[in-house]
Parts: sequence; C-alpha cells; structure tokens
Amino acid sequence: MWITDVHVTDVDGSFGDFMLEEALVYMDGNDKEWITPPLFVSDLSSIPALLRPFIPKTILGKAPWLHDYLYRTQPEGVTRKRADQLFKEGALDEGMPHWKSHIMYRGLRLGGWMAWRKNKKLISSGVA
Repeated sequence: MWITDVHVTDVDGSFGDFMLEEALVYMDGNDKEWITPPLFVSDLSSIPALLRPFIPKTILGKAPWLHDYLYRTQPEGVTRKRADQLFKEGALDEGMPHWKSHIMYRGLRLGGWMAWRKNKKLISSGVA
C-alpha cells in the first residue's frame, strides 16, 4: 500500500526527466517499507521514444518511481525480479487493472535486463 503521495517537478519541461519533491513510501505485502528518496530523478518507466506520444507519463503513477529507484541503486538483497514484482504490486495497489499491470510486468521481465545490467556496470565502476 502506498503510504505517501507522489509530488514531482518536470526537470526540463520536455517530457524528459522528473524529480521527486518528497519521499515516496510504499509498504509491500510483507509489511516491508520501501522508500524512494526526495530529489531522485527519473524518466518514469523508460518509455521508448516511439511510444511516448501514446502513453502519457501522468497515467503511470507511483510504481515507476520505486521501480526506477531500485533498478538504479540495486540495493543489497533486491533482485531484478523483486523490483519488477514490486512494480506490479504497486501498480495494482494504485488501481491499475490487473491485465495492464500483467502486460507491463511481462514487458519488464522481457526487456528490463538491459537497464539492470547497464546500471549494475555503472554501480560497479563507481559512477552511479
């Protein structure tokens, strides 16, 4: 369940990056608290450029913030699969239809490895 609301600022005003103004807190089904910190910057779900006109970021809600934060930071003990599961769980908790959350989850499982691997390399090199 989402404990806080999402408050963001459009960083560049061009459907690019957004910055979280306040901490975003999610409590998962095991009562574990997940916090996305304020000032975290995200492109919100990394929607491919060709699809951006058809999928407004405003409809994606809170789940992409937590998911992007977990992908970017890869905290100890958090696998890519767990990050993807939290996206789906969080999206359902926001009221996203099950069919849509399932399609998005499957898309993450199929293509998310590229972003996960890229971020893992950045973390290993000390850049991220």
